[in-house]
Amino acid sequence: MAAIVPLALFAMAAAAEPPSAVGSVQVDGDQIIVLIADRDQGAATGISSVDGGVTWSEYYGRQVRPPQTAACVPGQAQRCYRVLPGRPAVAESDDGGKTWRPSWSLSDDQYDRLARRYSTGGPKSLALAVQARPGGHVVVVANGLDGVLVRDVEGTWRRVGWPEPLAFTGDETANLDPEQRVALVLAALMLLGAVGTGMRRLGGVYAVSALVVCVGLYAMLGADSDPAAGVTVLGAMVCFLVAIAGQARGVAVAVGFGAAPLVYAAVYMPFYGWAHEMPGSYAVAVGAAVVMTAGVVAASGALIRRDLHRRTATY
Repeated sequence: MAAIVPLALFAMAAAAEPPSAVGSVQVDGDQIIVLIADRDQGAATGISSVDGGVTWSEYYGRQVRPPQTAACVPGQAQRCYRVLPGRPAVAESDDGGKTWRPSWSLSDDQYDRLARRYSTGGPKSLALAVQARPGGHVVVVANGLDGVLVRDVEGTWRRVGWPEPLAFTGDETANLDPEQRVALVLAALMLLGAVGTGMRRLGGVYAVSALVVCVGLYAMLGADSDPAAGVTVLGAMVCFLVAIAGQARGVAVAVGFGAAPLVYAAVYMPFYGWAHEMPGSYAVAVGAAVVMTAGVVAASGALIRRDLHRRTATY
């Protein structure tokens, strides 16, 4: 528990606060202007581009016109774009808006990663603007917390995010507190369970105490509860004293302390990788965590069983 409790306190860190959201985009002559909501007084109110969204500079002006959720290509009234309400997605039309088809959207895993970054939830496509450019047209979308989205003249969509003048430098990784909480509780189960298999007596008292520790730890991590923390610490102390009184075998204790951090890593690391898009699928991360954790538990069980057989043969 001395190794696990500090990690438990670390897991209680709150999700990052979001940067100001990109709320509006408009075309003013040769400029594309993206406006940022809730900027501090004296800071740039947005960014602007004169090369179709390739490069950006700070913009201190004001909104020229109300934001649009749909717009057509200048001089091509049949080709139109619109944002889909409540989602990070854009649709396009080749018949002036009579029918629409998907043009761009985030995958479920991409959206989940973004939604976990901030306490206020995931991004939404809020507004867009279309500008005619040599060789075609560009579309710039205000994607809320995800920043800026650009479709270039070649038709390729690119998530620009927060360009250099307004680059967000806070915590840009997904919030993995739920997965970390489970990893810590399973690590505690591994430690306490392994020690429990080595008890020569008082096994029932130890099992009840270990259960109290795990339930209290999960509650403490989930609700930052002082009573739960007290129960967890008290249960850990009882487990320690009962393990001594019950003459827990040294091999079982050693296996428990060695396997607990391995279980934590086996559960948590696949999700940490998922947060950084390696793997890209949450289901793959779940599968990897299950397989790796099962391997650690099986290896630990084999070591403890081998020690028990050796002691039985000796007696």
